[in-house]
Amino acid sequence: MARDPQSSTNFLAPPVSPEHVSRAFSLESCRTTPKCFRTIIDLAQEGIVLLDEAVCITFINKWLADMLGSDPEELQGRSFLDFVENGGAEILTAQLEQCRQGRTEAAVLNLHWRDGSSRVVLVSVVPREETGVFQGYLVAVTDITRLKDLESELRRAKEFRDTVFNSITDNLIVIEPKSCRVVLANDSFVRWMGQEHDTVINRRCFEVMHSKEAPCQEEGYFCPVKETARLKRPVLADKAFSSKGKDHIYQIAAYPHFDGKGDVDLVICLERDVTDRRRMEESLAFRSQELQKTQHQMEKLSEIARERSNRRSLPELVQYLHDILSELFPQADPLFLLLDADKNRLLLLEECSDLVTGPLKRLVRRLEKVGLLDELVNYFSHLKEPHLVTYADRGTMAPYFKVISRIYPSWFGLPLFIQQHCLGFFLLGSHLPQGYSREELNFFHALFGQVACYLRYLVRQETSFALSPAPVPEKIQFGDIIGQSKKMHEIYELIDLVSRTDATVLIMGENGTGKELVARTIHHQSKRSRGPFVVANCSAYSPTLLESELFGHEKGAFTGAIRRKKGRFELAQGGTLFLDEIGDIPPATQVLLLRFLQDHCFERVGGEATIESNVRVLAATNKDLYRAVQEGRFRDDLYYRLNVITINLPALRERKEDIPLLCQHFLEKYNLKENKRIARFSADAMQTLMDFDWPGNVRQLENAVSHAVILAQGEDIRRRHLPRFLKEAGDEARPTSLAETERLLILRVLKEVGWNKHEAARRLRVSRSTLYSKIRRYDLGQAK
Repeated sequence: MARDPQSSTNFLAPPVSPEHVSRAFSLESCRTTPKCFRTIIDLAQEGIVLLDEAVCITFINKWLADMLGSDPEELQGRSFLDFVENGGAEILTAQLEQCRQGRTEAAVLNLHWRDGSSRVVLVSVVPREETGVFQGYLVAVTDITRLKDLESELRRAKEFRDTVFNSITDNLIVIEPKSCRVVLANDSFVRWMGQEHDTVINRRCFEVMHSKEAPCQEEGYFCPVKETARLKRPVLADKAFSSKGKDHIYQIAAYPHFDGKGDVDLVICLERDVTDRRRMEESLAFRSQELQKTQHQMEKLSEIARERSNRRSLPELVQYLHDILSELFPQADPLFLLLDADKNRLLLLEECSDLVTGPLKRLVRRLEKVGLLDELVNYFSHLKEPHLVTYADRGTMAPYFKVISRIYPSWFGLPLFIQQHCLGFFLLGSHLPQGYSREELNFFHALFGQVACYLRYLVRQETSFALSPAPVPEKIQFGDIIGQSKKMHEIYELIDLVSRTDATVLIMGENGTGKELVARTIHHQSKRSRGPFVVANCSAYSPTLLESELFGHEKGAFTGAIRRKKGRFELAQGGTLFLDEIGDIPPATQVLLLRFLQDHCFERVGGEATIESNVRVLAATNKDLYRAVQEGRFRDDLYYRLNVITINLPALRERKEDIPLLCQHFLEKYNLKENKRIARFSADAMQTLMDFDWPGNVRQLENAVSHAVILAQGEDIRRRHLPRFLKEAGDEARPTSLAETERLLILRVLKEVGWNKHEAARRLRVSRSTLYSKIRRYDLGQAK
């Protein structure tokens, strides 16, 4: 072992080989040695020196002499200690003394080189003897300056590695994957394990980290070291550890190190405690989710504020709110326990879907079974202040709330109030453990604070909107005509006026508005009421048959005329003849009708005798006769004869306030016919009837009521009993702006009149130029 004089580090020097010793001893006779052998000594790339007992040079080879900057002859006789620096003389002297005592060692010294530099050399000394007599020393000098530089660099690199390695605050270990032994570990890892470096290095990782006797994989655990060695690529994983009684989550990043053959010989594991980060991520994710939920709830509140008024009945509004709450809280059942207007019972909301009524009916049955339903209703009806009720209030919970807890393990309830009046109770129940945040409870408070007033209005409408079965009061019925609107009162006045005269009356109106009923009323109110009232539908016969139907025919007048037949004019003698659909009468018949209106005379078909008839003519049409006159399809002189007095009947959509009266009238009519005792229309059914535009007018309304009476089984007609076209029309999206309302109105009228723009403009009461402008603005076309 050699010691560096400038360092406390021991330098491992190679031992002097026997070859060197033999060669060195052979130099004693170097003066008589052949020249070639001396040449070999001089060419050697290390120094060979013979020293006498006084440490003076007796021989030095050329390589060392050149390094020292002199010729070999000039160096002979000089002390070898002259070339040693930095205290090396004492080391060399001690080495020589040990050599004389038979112990050979090597020493590291600094020698002066010819270029002025100091070179580090390894000096090996052996004694030189002859016949047992000590003669001096044989010294071998090897230049190890480069080796010392590399050693220094290696030392600094190691120190730098250790500094970097230990400055990493994460746990860093290097593991040999085959044996699972820890090769390196930084200070952070050692401190975390509560051990020392010596107790960690070269131990197996599962023993150090998990205190186990077998590798992780053998016990069924995931091992990132083995997985990295198998995949030959980095592996990232999370693992839970317990340290000092606390659970920690560590993120383990394992990186492979490859040997020269491409195999993984080491795995570098970087372990980072991400417990706080994971908790923060979870907290941020939760808060983000809560913010998104709150934003969604605010959007729903805004939507409800816009859309609630479009729900015209209590079942519609409850169904709408139920659908929204089910979307926001999919794990729970929203229940609406609403009191009727008199606060005597709970509304069962039968018009809603099974998703609404099912849970509600189950709860009501449970309460009825234990006799607590009336007690719950009484509690709601006398409640004065809103307060939150939850499943957690078990100690002070009333018996009826305990029934709820048996159905829903997790629930909360919120009384619905408006101006200190309780409307009922909203219940959100879940079959799974469920908690609700303060923000969610605030959402429910905001929601029901927003809709409570409208809920109360619809509850009152639902429970009090029933048409009285009492007789129709005065001034809302004229004969068999029913209506109390202003337009109908105008019709009543006209009927009253024309009934006193024998003037010809032209009754105009859409199909189903009651033109024949008006004609009958005029007849019954007139002085001809004791005479016959005869009806002739001009559109029901061909031109030839129509003439025979109106004026009669003689026997043999045409094929099939086997006997004389009286016409409608003769049959109506002394009474009234009602000519329905007068606009469809053919031109030839128009001439005969004009003559009768002028002279009250006519001849039968095939006859020559002129017959006089005392008949009053009432005519009706759903067409624009004035336009027919302009187009040459109707005689103008006949038009003026008919149009002495005109009664224009309003369409049902123009007098919707009369719909409840008409519905009650038809309800009584068909109750008698079907032998039923239906008392009323529910609020949602009546609202649906009121919302429809009734293109078929009163006749279509009567058919709808008849349909509902047949299907209804209880005391109320509900929306589900109405014809399908009414329910489908009610489900259509309502217009959201004035422009959209106008567009839909124009489009509907155009379709009703077969895209006859002149008639559409008349019905809309606008000029044709205005109508054309609107059609272009809204891009309306017949294909639409």
